[in-house]
Amino acid sequence: MGRTLYLNENQNNISIRRDGPSVLVKSREKADQRVPVRLLSRVIIIGNVVLDSASITLFAENDIPVVFMNNLSDETAVVIPYNHRLPKFYEEQKVFLDNHENISRYENWANAKRMVIQVKMLEKLFKFIAGKVKYGIGEGNYQELLSGLKPSEEKWMTVSGIVNNLFRGLIAEHVLKAHLDPHLGIIHRWHNFGLVLDICYIMGAESDMQCLKFFRCKGPAPFILKNHNGYRITNEGMRDIIHRFENRRIVLHNLANTILDELFELMREIRT
Repeated sequence: MGRTLYLNENQNNISIRRDGPSVLVKSREKADQRVPVRLLSRVIIIGNVVLDSASITLFAENDIPVVFMNNLSDETAVVIPYNHRLPKFYEEQKVFLDNHENISRYENWANAKRMVIQVKMLEKLFKFIAGKVKYGIGEGNYQELLSGLKPSEEKWMTVSGIVNNLFRGLIAEHVLKAHLDPHLGIIHRWHNFGLVLDICYIMGAESDMQCLKFFRCKGPAPFILKNHNGYRITNEGMRDIIHRFENRRIVLHNLANTILDELFELMREIRT
C-alpha cells in the first residue's frame, strides 16, 4: 500500500513534470519536492494543476491511477494504464454475464454486503439500533434514517461527489492490482469503470459516514461556500476531507480487499 499524492489548486501555482523515475512538484512559495513514483499508489489532482504528459505516462507505466476533479465535484476524469491485452481475470469475470441467474447471484451478494456495511454505520450513529438488527434494515429505511442527518441536497451532493472521487481512486487501484477489468460491472453494466462503481455502491455507507462527519466538523474558516455555480469546497474543506479519508485509509484498503476476495470466491463458485 503506497502513498497517495494529492495536488490541490491554490495560490502557489503548482506544476508537475517528470524527472527520471520521479515527478518534480514545483510551487511558487515552497521548495521543489521530488517524489519517487515507486512510493505512490494513486494520484489525486484537484483543480487547475499544470501536469506534463510525461508524468501521466510515468504513472501509467507504474499502474498508478490518476483522478482529476474540481472543488465543485462536477468534473471528474480517471486515467488508468492501458495495454492491448485483456486483464488476467477478464474471462472469469464474464461468468457473471452468462445468464440471469448469475447476474442475480452477483446482485444479491452486492446488496447483502452493502447492507452489512450500512448496519455497522447506523449502529455507530443510532444507539437504539446497536445489536438489534440481524437481517438488515432495507435500502428505503437506510435512506430515510440518513435523510434526517443530511443538510440540503445540493450541499450533500457537492461533498459526496468529492468523497466518492477519492473512493473511486482507491478502488480503481485495488481492481487494477487484482488484474480485473475495471469496466466490467454488473450493477453499473455498460458504464465506464462499471466494476469500480459497483464496489463504490457496496461501500456506500463508508462514503456517507465521511460526508456526515464533514458537516459536523467546524473549523476556523468555512469548509463549503456558495457562489453563482452552486456550492464549492474551500481549500480548508478539501484538506479536512482528505485528512479524514487518509485517517481511514487502512480500514478502507482492508475493506476493498475483503470485497474483492469475496468477488473471486463468488466467481469460483459459479464456474464450478
